[in-house]
Amino acid sequence: MRAPSPRRLTSLGLAGWGAAIVVTATLLSLKVISPTVAAIVIFNGAVLAAIVALLGLVEQRVGGLAESLADHARDHRARTAMLSTSIERLDADVGHARERLSKEIFTVYRQLEAMVDLRALIGARAPLPELRGWALSPDALRLIMREVFARQPQLIVECGSGSSSVWLGYAVQRLGIGRVVALEHDERFLAVTRDLLRAHGLGDVVEVRHAPLTPWDNGTGDQPWYDVRAVTDLDKIGLILVDGPPGTIDPTARYPALPVLLPKCTDDALIVLDDTVRAGESAVSERWLAEHPELRRTVHRFEKGLHAFERTPRA
Repeated sequence: MRAPSPRRLTSLGLAGWGAAIVVTATLLSLKVISPTVAAIVIFNGAVLAAIVALLGLVEQRVGGLAESLADHARDHRARTAMLSTSIERLDADVGHARERLSKEIFTVYRQLEAMVDLRALIGARAPLPELRGWALSPDALRLIMREVFARQPQLIVECGSGSSSVWLGYAVQRLGIGRVVALEHDERFLAVTRDLLRAHGLGDVVEVRHAPLTPWDNGTGDQPWYDVRAVTDLDKIGLILVDGPPGTIDPTARYPALPVLLPKCTDDALIVLDDTVRAGESAVSERWLAEHPELRRTVHRFEKGLHAFERTPRA
């Protein structure tokens, strides 16, 4: 059974008081009760009506307060849930940021460590060109320089020229054997690299050849690569550094390097493919491996990725 509303209680109280007045007046007129008793009855009826009305008001206020508290409680729960979600997201963002920062710090440390090792290998005669960015990263260059000193190749071929041409020139000059041939399709970079080599006194051991990009037929259609006429005279290549053409020209622009140059390599030649963290170079690497089962690949997880290929030794 539902309890009467506050307004209903007030109406009932006033109606009861009115009925008490009517009954008391009737009894008084019939001289059943004295005026004193009538006054007491009417007074008590008024008090009772007032109490009932007051109870109605109190209940109304209590009901409103309870509803307000319920609203505040719902709002508080909603705000608490939103705050909890925000805190969880913030914790996740902070965790990811901390992880990224930790990786970046580790990467920078590796590059600095590699750079210290590289500078210890040579005595530069001029300011050295920048690494990273378009150029090789120090961790990759350190591996290549280590292989040059260990293998002492008679001929090193670079697909692309720049900072690495200077470093490889210093390595060959220090060894006292071998030479470097760098292929460059862009005449502006060609001039910059030649100026660098002159500044470092390496023009006698590093040759930068202009090799414009021309269509190369891979059997399934033309693909841009360096003009093959720039490599017709090369033979007994001991190390190939594939760091060009740029992937912006074609995602798989570096693919022709292997089919064109591998026949010109020594049996123990090393082929190095840079930037393998990119999808294009990674696809090139997989294709080389699939098409040349005689090759074995070593994956180096450097800053920009590097894959090294060499022929499997014959039994």
